[in-house]
This record gives sequence, structure tokens and C-alpha cells, in this order.
Amino acid sequence: MIGVQFNIYSYTNQGARANNEDSCAFWQDADREKGAFVVADGLGGHDCGEVASRLAAEYILETAQAKGDFTDEALLELLNGANAHIFERQSADPACKGMRTTVVAGFLDGDTFRYFHAGDSRFYYFKNGSLYWQSKDHSVSQMSVDMGHIRPEAIRFDDDRSKLLKVLGDAKCLHIDQLDAPIKIEGNDAFLLCTDGFWEYVFETEMELDLVKSGSPREWCEFMCKRLLRRVSGNNDNFTALCGLTAQKGE
Repeated sequence: MIGVQFNIYSYTNQGARANNEDSCAFWQDADREKGAFVVADGLGGHDCGEVASRLAAEYILETAQAKGDFTDEALLELLNGANAHIFERQSADPACKGMRTTVVAGFLDGDTFRYFHAGDSRFYYFKNGSLYWQSKDHSVSQMSVDMGHIRPEAIRFDDDRSKLLKVLGDAKCLHIDQLDAPIKIEGNDAFLLCTDGFWEYVFETEMELDLVKSGSPREWCEFMCKRLLRRVSGNNDNFTALCGLTAQKGE
């Protein structure tokens, strides 16, 4: 196995909402060389949003841990299985018929890291303190970015930002047929999984600045949360972040 270990910290806050519809969970083996990490955001305005996010997180984590297969094919099956799991609960409980959730999940297998997402919960990957890759939202605003109508940072303020194109529980088929390329991790890599209530208030350059002055995933998360809390106006959404830093074993 590799000589790199994966250190994790997660944080969730209900913000100014009456309840927290976000869910966050993770699992790692004893050597911290294999694991699964999930953040989900139950959609506001739908029934049982918090139930949808919890069901998605529990299903993904439990199934990933039981099967231990993190190939692209297995993860696509897992993503679609989580979607089907939400549908089953909708059918069984009329009170939850309208529940939906976004999701982002990462999977560590030795020196390889893969992820999937649906909606606007995001995955960020940093190398040596600089942002190297981030997921693309499944949203109308992201489509506007792709067509060159708005700049990527303008998504935060775009009128169509909440119009999501893919979420769990909205359609029987997600039509997500391919994952982004797997990542070969090294020491000094960093990962961030977060809901839109988090990245809406923390800009990517600030994520980098806070990362380079942090000695642990908890410290990194706390720096970013301080920025967020200074900016909110008292009507902010739930916000959740799961931060991961790699280190050479023995450090």
C-alpha cells in the first residue's frame, strides 16, 4: 500500500434555517488507506429533505463499505442505487413523496481517489495548496458558464443557480453515465466536499489561502467557516463541509 494517509474533518451547521437538511458521513479503514466520504443536501421546499439526504448518505456509505469496490462501474451502480433507494422510500411513505437531495461522494482506494456528484454539492481537489480540479454543477447556471454567458464565479449570484438539472429522487434515471478521471493522490493533496450553502460564501481563492496556512483539516475548515459567518446576513442556508488532507505516514 501507499505511504500516504488521509486525514478527515467534517462540519455541518443549520445556518438560519429552522432545521438542517444536510447530511455528512464518512468511513475509513484502520490504516486510513480506504474510505468513503459523503455530503448530501436535502432540497428546501420539498417534503422530507432531511430524510432524503440522510437516506442517500447512509445508503452510499453502507453499500460502499460492504462491497469495497470503487471502480467506475461500481460507483455508477452505487449512485443509481442511491437514487432508486430514494424512490423506494417515496413510494412507501406518501409524506416523503416530494423529497429530493443533491449528493457528492468521494472514494479512496490505496493511492486512487474517485468521486461522483448530482446537483450543486461540490468536490474540490487541491495540489500543493492550489486548486487543481472542481466538479461542475448540474444546474442551469452551470450551463450558462459552459456556453460562455457568465463567468464561473458568477454562479453564486445568478438568478438560475437554484434550478438543478440532476438530483436524487427527481427521476428514475439520473443519466450520469461517466465519472471524471480518477485522481492519483500524493502527500500534500487536499479535498473538499461541500454543499452550496458553504461554497456560496467561500470563494475558491480563499479556500487556497486558508489551506496553505492550515496544519490540519479541522483548522482549514475552521478558517473557511469564519469567512462564511462574517458574510451571512441572517437568512443563510444550512452549510456543510468535509475536508481531507493527505500526509506521508509518520508525519
